[in-house]
Amino acid sequence: MVMQADRLEWIAKHILPHEPQLRVWLRGLSGIDVDDIVQDTYAILIEAHVAHIQSPRAYLFTVARNLVLQHYRRAKIISIVALADFDAQSIMEDAPPVDEVVGARQELAQLHATMAELPEKCRDVLVLRRVEGWSQKQVAHHLGVSENVVEKQLARALRLLGRAFGRSGTDQDEMARSETAQRRSIRQRHRPG
Repeated sequence: MVMQADRLEWIAKHILPHEPQLRVWLRGLSGIDVDDIVQDTYAILIEAHVAHIQSPRAYLFTVARNLVLQHYRRAKIISIVALADFDAQSIMEDAPPVDEVVGARQELAQLHATMAELPEKCRDVLVLRRVEGWSQKQVAHHLGVSENVVEKQLARALRLLGRAFGRSGTDQDEMARSETAQRRSIRQRHRPG
């Protein structure tokens, strides 16, 4: 009984929020009763072992898709239109929409090109501080420069990147100033006194 209650709680938390999307998808298919498919889907999910399910939304849509296929196989007469509709409909995935992926890739390519155009010292400081996560002191030691130079080169790199991406330089300046203030505060706390 406890296991059943846990499973119902899991369904309420991970599956129920996706039911409206499932219904929209099912309404786009011909020759099926949406309520029947949804009810049958829940009946299967109540009996399922949910511990292995990593993507509840994808699992929900896969179960419903399989039920629709069963329905089409059992139908004595099936419309060509219904099959075409089913093939044309894509099951929703957890992957981001294609336009977001393309936009992100374009922005990444622009970032890569812009970073390649940065002065070498700016680029090195930016990569070590922001990509590799090194401390300002580590970067300064590695590059053989003062921490002040690292600070200024990072601010310059952020400003140049901000301009390249159409963002105001003041955002990057503010970020660099915030980092500087944090470092000064840390230094003051650790000074022998």
